[in-house]
Amino acid sequence: MISKKHFTLSAALLTGALAFAPALSHAETIQTEGHFASAKATPSRVTGGVRATLETENNQLSYTITWNNLSGPVTGAELMAAKDLSKTAEKVADLKGPYVAPLTGTLTLSADQIDLYRHGQLFVGLGTAAHPHGEVRAQLVPAPGTDTK
Repeated sequence: MISKKHFTLSAALLTGALAFAPALSHAETIQTEGHFASAKATPSRVTGGVRATLETENNQLSYTITWNNLSGPVTGAELMAAKDLSKTAEKVADLKGPYVAPLTGTLTLSADQIDLYRHGQLFVGLGTAAHPHGEVRAQLVPAPGTDTK
């Protein structure tokens, strides 16, 4: 039989543990944005960019991409990783179409990809028929007022 003393102690311990649970599972929302620039030597007068939000509770990255003034319709979009726009990049993920602006979607990022995201080392590249390997790209940097720790 459980005594009143044991029940009170158990309830106090459970209440204390629940009080600390939010501190242990610190979920964040990290917002980034990027403006399109010509990819390497590809001249373009594109306007638009990317707004992205990462929810660390479920590692979901949501994005909205807009563009205008490309050489033609977008034929592909990718999330890439590089330290800056002048470096050679590696593909992280294909972004699914249909490729009409605004393009929206979600991806699940790995722990390594989240670290790249936090440090502004991910970017979105858009390809066209004239420039299938990328006409423009936008580096995802913390939105003003965002703390990425």
